[in-house]
Amino acid sequence: MFRNILFPILLAISAGASADAYVHETTDVVQTGRYSHVRNMPLEDQFNPLKVVISTTFPSQISTVGQAMNFLLLRSGYEMANTLVLSDEAISLLRLPLPEVHRQIGPMTLDVALRSIAGDAFDLVVDPVHRKVGFELSSKIVRVR
Repeated sequence: MFRNILFPILLAISAGASADAYVHETTDVVQTGRYSHVRNMPLEDQFNPLKVVISTTFPSQISTVGQAMNFLLLRSGYEMANTLVLSDEAISLLRLPLPEVHRQIGPMTLDVALRSIAGDAFDLVVDPVHRKVGFELSSKIVRVR
């Protein structure tokens, strides 16, 4: 008789303890269905929109590097920095014709796509506070005059 009473009590205590431990250990997990759980964390591209994976073909009316970059940034929440803060070299980059090899780009992250279109001569500069992007000459480039 003692065994018949003790067993259910021990079972209830152990079940309660394990369920309680599960809740405390997995506070970053949210139950989305009866048997499914997801991490309670945003995706990397939600933290940083420049990390979204893109794949696009530019429309025929996009003819310059600057137009292509503005097209890529269109839905990202970022925009190109004002030409008043860009160097003369960066402004001339944006005015260059878009190379045919860049007409179709991706899949790659948005920041890599921007760097790819700009080329090795430029470094991507990001202002995350104002959500602006620009370019500056790479320190690796040797200028010949």
